[in-house]
Amino acid sequence: MWRRASLYIYALVAVVYLTLPFAWVTAVSFMPEREVTQQRWWPEEPTIGNYNLYFQVDGRSADVGAAIARQFPRAIVNSLIIGTAVMLLNLTCGSLAAYALARLPFRGNLLLLLFYLGSRSVPGVAIMIPMYLLMRSYGLLDTHLSVILSHTTFTLPFTIWILKGYFQTVPLDLERAARVDGCTPLGALVRVFLPVTTPGLVAVGIFAFIASWGEFLFALLFTTTIASRPVTVLASDFAQELQVPFTVIAAGGVLVILLPLVLSFLFQRLIIQGIGGSVTG
Repeated sequence: MWRRASLYIYALVAVVYLTLPFAWVTAVSFMPEREVTQQRWWPEEPTIGNYNLYFQVDGRSADVGAAIARQFPRAIVNSLIIGTAVMLLNLTCGSLAAYALARLPFRGNLLLLLFYLGSRSVPGVAIMIPMYLLMRSYGLLDTHLSVILSHTTFTLPFTIWILKGYFQTVPLDLERAARVDGCTPLGALVRVFLPVTTPGLVAVGIFAFIASWGEFLFALLFTTTIASRPVTVLASDFAQELQVPFTVIAAGGVLVILLPLVLSFLFQRLIIQGIGGSVTG
């Protein structure tokens, strides 16, 4: 009994620890600036004026931080383009590589998988200069493609690892039946493996999208203008402005984290099934 009670207490403490900061920032984003200076914990006069600055501001606005806020919609679009492309690349390349590692025996299979996983442990700072020189040599600086390629480099090993474990849970009889019906290995992957491994595909797809959405270092390194700059990098520009209202910064923080949070809640069941299935495999 005491063990179960202590487990619930630990779970409650963890939930409060993880959700309280975001709840407070959300509350601040609906406050007028004067309530923040009065150290209020909850808005007494809620307002959406802080969000209006991001979506209804015109070029003549003189509010502090308005120039950055005007660029937020475009930055969100950039993040959507980059995150979606990274997700599709992970699903396509990761599925092919994971299928080969799980079902096509060849010499060095395990060694190749360990190489993939080992590359994930390399810190980004260690390769940022070579990657910058590489992108510059190909003329990819300040483009979506440079950020997409860098994000895919770091998310693909995890995708391959998860999908390999999930593909190993598919019964061999299904694959043999497909091969008897005339399917090639690629046909078996498309017609047999992908339909029955939907939770795993959703899990790695959402992970790749969220990881790309929240990445900062390479997005900052490779982008210089709003034409390709994602929302995480743009939000950091508030630090360069003097006397930006904290309520405006809080509203920007909510906008940055809102989409990944919604995706996690909508697909949490499939994400848990996908991760659990890969571990079982």
